[in-house]
Amino acid sequence: MNVIVFCSDTFRYDHLAFTGLAPVQTPNLDQFSRESAHFTDFRLCSFPTVLNRMEVFTGRYIFPLMGWGALPFHFPVLAEVFQHHGYATALVADNPHIMKEGFGFGRGFQFVKDVPGQTDDAFQPDTAPMIDLPCDAAKLEPRPGRIERYRRNAWWYRQKGTTTTETVCREAMRWLDDAPEKFFLWIDCFDPHEPWDAPKRWLEPYPWDASGDEVIWPRDGRADAYPPADLANMRSLYRAEVSQIDHYLGELLARLRERKRLDNTAVLFCSDHGYYLGEHGLLGKLFKRDSGLVNIIYDELARVPMLIRHPAGLGAGKSLGGFCQPTDLFPTALELAGLPPVDWTQGHSLVPRMHGKDGVQKFAVGGCHPHSRNASCISLWAGEWSFIYSPVKGLAGSELYHRLSDPGQTRNVIGDHTGVAAEHLTRLRSWFESLGVSSARLRQLLHYENTGRVQKLKQRFWMLGNRWHYLRKYRNYARRPR
Repeated sequence: MNVIVFCSDTFRYDHLAFTGLAPVQTPNLDQFSRESAHFTDFRLCSFPTVLNRMEVFTGRYIFPLMGWGALPFHFPVLAEVFQHHGYATALVADNPHIMKEGFGFGRGFQFVKDVPGQTDDAFQPDTAPMIDLPCDAAKLEPRPGRIERYRRNAWWYRQKGTTTTETVCREAMRWLDDAPEKFFLWIDCFDPHEPWDAPKRWLEPYPWDASGDEVIWPRDGRADAYPPADLANMRSLYRAEVSQIDHYLGELLARLRERKRLDNTAVLFCSDHGYYLGEHGLLGKLFKRDSGLVNIIYDELARVPMLIRHPAGLGAGKSLGGFCQPTDLFPTALELAGLPPVDWTQGHSLVPRMHGKDGVQKFAVGGCHPHSRNASCISLWAGEWSFIYSPVKGLAGSELYHRLSDPGQTRNVIGDHTGVAAEHLTRLRSWFESLGVSSARLRQLLHYENTGRVQKLKQRFWMLGNRWHYLRKYRNYARRPR
């Protein structure tokens, strides 16, 4: 069986219209959900974007062990396994982070289409015309140089009457039209990531407050830095991006249906993380240290879509509970394709759940790699509890929420359940240790200690050792089809 993964960056779970959690229009995803298994407790692990793609491509947990950077070498990545088994492999993306030169996320893909010009990608020359900004630049997040690059890119796409999202999907459809009998395709759309500049036709269904501004790329931080009218308009701008993604996903599925490709192709729709739109008094996702905030992962950031459409209707229309995470995508894709599992992934295939079996994951952990500019809280979900540990404030300054009675995470009850919080911290530490996290890295994660030069050198040697293992054992793996 063929496999297509459609990954939409920064897509909040509650913006799947069929969940009834937000006033958003996603008719194609609604129909897709009726044909798919819908995993209701799919949570991020490694945050943000680049770490997530490392995780799904390797099938291994990333943030406790390494930070933002190139796709690591250790074992073959997902596309290499498909290529090893004789599949044609393709990556079509407008994601400027993973397509950055030297990051190597094209490994294992025989065809790579980098669609340029998303956000502040260095696409157009400095002499190119620029669009006018829809609001005062002081309300926007990026520095002037980044804003100017974005304005030049946006001008080019508007003159062409298209967007990067449309271009990605059309390039994917073009590749699929001539794709061989066996293929694996990863489609990586950066939207609904900011800047929110979807064509106006996608914004028309949503309310607009004329007293507010069109803030397309807000500053990460406290939501009250903006007036309520601005925040309301931001929610509509974000939802317009969601509707744009929905439309082009629908076009892709229609093309597959027309060409009879859906008869032997599994299609997965997923995301990497969400975005705060005022919840918990927050706006954005990554907070700089000088803002007085730490990176904290509530469910608006952590809970993301995972829908799997099987040609035989396996699990179609069912909502399946139980924790699952990005590491599960690797073994799931292999099982959907009918390929044998590999022994180096740390996730679990979701296909047995589609057959009605219970999941094996008892808890889930999510976090951001710590570094000098940012502190990161670590979230752990288990049973009826959601625990958010603060490496800066320690256990006493952490948060605990009862998931069943307080799904919005509005009442921190850690003072009433200190024993539960302590148990979760012990579980978190044990999980880190089970992954082989070093004592120095553990102190960095749990106590926000700076790593010294010796530890950084050890980390570098560890990465080099992994690379040597890969080159020695798997150098020609993808080129040795079974």
